[in-house]
Amino acid sequence: MEKQIIIGLMALLLMSVFSVAVMAEEAAVATADESIQAVDQATVAEVNDELNESVSAVDIGMAKIGLWFTFSQEKKAEKELKLARLELIRAKNAALNNNTKAMEKALEAHERIIARVQNRINAIDGAFTKEGAKESVTKLVGLERAIQVHEARIAKLGEILSSGNLTEEQIVKIQARLDQAENNTAHLKEVEAAKIDKIKTKLMAVANMTKEEAEDEIEEIEDAQDLTAVRKLVAEVKIARAEKFLENIQEKIAKAEIKEGINASKATEKLTLVQQKLESKAEYIKEQERTRERAQKSEEIESENGNEGSEENESIEDIT
Repeated sequence: MEKQIIIGLMALLLMSVFSVAVMAEEAAVATADESIQAVDQATVAEVNDELNESVSAVDIGMAKIGLWFTFSQEKKAEKELKLARLELIRAKNAALNNNTKAMEKALEAHERIIARVQNRINAIDGAFTKEGAKESVTKLVGLERAIQVHEARIAKLGEILSSGNLTEEQIVKIQARLDQAENNTAHLKEVEAAKIDKIKTKLMAVANMTKEEAEDEIEEIEDAQDLTAVRKLVAEVKIARAEKFLENIQEKIAKAEIKEGINASKATEKLTLVQQKLESKAEYIKEQERTRERAQKSEEIESENGNEGSEENESIEDIT
């Protein structure tokens, strides 16, 4: 049993290395924008949330009652993300009290809340006008900020639990749940991006805009909410917390090996296939990013060529 636990911990170790690599790429992409502004202190405080308060069933109940009197899809999603935060705190407190069942129940509730947030995002759809489309983008950008902050909270939960006095077996079980929470929350950003892309098409239609003009309008809205800066901050925080988690797991593996005298190389051999799968997944994500960058550069070149053509036509008209 102890040997199986060490194998599980080493699998988590490999996954942590993979996560750090992916998050480093996210931070690099976010940093590429030279116009990054400072994030407001309120958002910084949310990103650095320590999840160190107590949460009761009454707190959860009051938060749910608040949703009954909220009618905007955007506001409901924001409140549900705050409710999801309370469930993360409940999961943390339960895990630290060795109540695995209560921890799993809280994280299951968290998953259901995130699913509802996804439905809220899909339901946001303003009037079929230029202002209506821009208003929808503004709401979605605000929600992405909130989702980014929530991702930092999940990373914090992993850091806290990996540094606690939990058994190796408990950590393996908890990390599986956290992986699911991370994946579900990250998917919200994909849903939000797809929704904005649809609204961009609407903006082009109702305002008679080119694709580039619609993208510029959306970028202005993102800049007004410092979205790039928030992405960069959260990516850096997630990396720091993942590295701390990695450090904690390494310490636990070392202690378990000393205790049982198990040769780590034998466990590593059994994880070769897992490692190859993780490397393939990492390469897939990198290729996606490279494809996105190539497409972006291609669009920029086309835009520049189009502008040059317009300038040449204007010059010919001036001459004639």
